[in-house]
Amino acid sequence: MRRLLVLLPLVLLLAACDSDTSPPAAPAVASRSAAPAFTDVSRGDTDSIVRLLSFRPGRNTAVVVEPVIVMNNPAFCQAYGIPPDDKRCAYPWNIARSEAKITLPRADDAELALLDPDHPDRCTDRTGAATCTVSAGEFDDRLGDHEELIRLQTRNGVAVRLAEFRPPD
Repeated sequence: MRRLLVLLPLVLLLAACDSDTSPPAAPAVASRSAAPAFTDVSRGDTDSIVRLLSFRPGRNTAVVVEPVIVMNNPAFCQAYGIPPDDKRCAYPWNIARSEAKITLPRADDAELALLDPDHPDRCTDRTGAATCTVSAGEFDDRLGDHEELIRLQTRNGVAVRLAEFRPPD
């Protein structure tokens, strides 16, 4: 016990001599705004952009989708901490994928809409979503398993509107 009492002042003296009185340097943190969260399309009423992974025409069917986030640049690069000189920041917009596969029931009377490839300004709302209504067969022929972006609207976790989507430039 006596040795500990003798060593204690020595340890305290050494610690005092070694201490630096200058304030600690601030940690290097990249300037980054919070990245947005992916929409949980399986619950409640939603309106979001997703990748359509599987679609089949017919009654009592489901769709498989992957929630994504589509953002214009430079906001995308800032939100995800991507350096401005990265080639992804040169594009007008980017997509963040959730890597989640969600299966949703599709309403039998769900509204389906496609863009007009021959007239890009026709059949498009201000968000870039299609407005020209088509049959389930036409929708399946164009988008069925091609992993295209769509604007998905759900009511109580049921897909009620699927519209082909092209981000505005």
